[in-house]
Amino acid sequence: MKTSWGSITALSAALMFGSIGLVPPPVQAAAPAPSPKDEAVRKYVDGCQGKPAKEADCEKLRKTAVEILKEDLLTLGSSANHGFLLSILPVFKIEEAELRVAAADAIGMIGPQDSDAELLAPLANDPVPEVRKAVSQMLSHGKGSELRLLSQRTMTWAGGHTPETPTDPGKYSLPVAPESTYLYYASAAAHGQVSYMTRKAMEPTMAFFKGKSKRGPLKLEEFNTLYRYQLSDEQEARERIWKQTSDENSKQIEALQKDTSNQQAAFEKIMQLQAEVLNQRLVEQSNQFRPDLFASPTVFVLEERLIGQRSYPTRYVVLYQDKALKSTGYRLSWMTVPDDAIKAAQAASLVREKEEEARKKENEANRKRAEELQSLQKKKDEQEKKKFKKGQDDLEKALGF
Repeated sequence: MKTSWGSITALSAALMFGSIGLVPPPVQAAAPAPSPKDEAVRKYVDGCQGKPAKEADCEKLRKTAVEILKEDLLTLGSSANHGFLLSILPVFKIEEAELRVAAADAIGMIGPQDSDAELLAPLANDPVPEVRKAVSQMLSHGKGSELRLLSQRTMTWAGGHTPETPTDPGKYSLPVAPESTYLYYASAAAHGQVSYMTRKAMEPTMAFFKGKSKRGPLKLEEFNTLYRYQLSDEQEARERIWKQTSDENSKQIEALQKDTSNQQAAFEKIMQLQAEVLNQRLVEQSNQFRPDLFASPTVFVLEERLIGQRSYPTRYVVLYQDKALKSTGYRLSWMTVPDDAIKAAQAASLVREKEEEARKKENEANRKRAEELQSLQKKKDEQEKKKFKKGQDDLEKALGF
């Protein structure tokens, strides 16, 4: 939960060092006179705290105060002084997303280290996409294996300044384990995925989901093998929908580009489409559950439903040990593509399945035939050996040996 401007008194003092050489004055030294910038910030905090922006010209004062503090933050960052990192962290509790972005940029300029990983990990889970993106970039500037791992785990391409709200899993009849925290950067409701971390250990979390599952626990490899055709159908149906959406977006972009008075709209649409493609790739990568990021992925099937000629895991949960966050985590998944799209993909995969089964039967028959031939050859060889041995024995008797 973000705090109000009234909580930045101590922070302001730290940020004000940026305007006086980045070094706090000695304890016994006289405090410097407030600068015009300091006064502007205090004027907003004292005069506009808790008031609507339109009152007392507060919106103008807010913009001025934000710009001043952004400048101070970047000044702290440009110092590359790791000692200022703790002074910057309180900014992430302020409501102003612009300042949180600037704070992430400043820490990125300083260069975070592995020892900062535990402090920085929660910052990646900001409800504002633009802040998450800035934190992701900040972590990519870090030094050390733990920060590299954390950067890969929290990577995001989504932008935007509108705060998101956690997806309600109850809407999809999905259970959430006790003491769970929603992970914005690892959730994509449009793709049927929401992720959480929990303070609970793996065993009680597994027990929670086992009591609500239809099947499991299954190792991820076992789950992927058991439902290989179903998962393939769903992926193929999803890709068809994505392609159709992409084609429609391309037509919109072409129409916008022809309108010379609306080039900005075309540019924004292109950027949106690129972000969607990148996020789609991140979703596909997350489905792999890379072993360097996730340990012991285990699946519980929460719902299985017959669609066409196959039974599909339409709701399931994957539990794992999150190596980057050093906690138990899980991802709830549900089917987002319509049944008709599944059936269309299924029609083609059923043919492939029959062909595969036919090849398996043929291979099995060939294997048995080869074994029978080998057995016959072995018997023949044994008979010839016995015949040769008997002939040798008879010869020895005839010669008196």
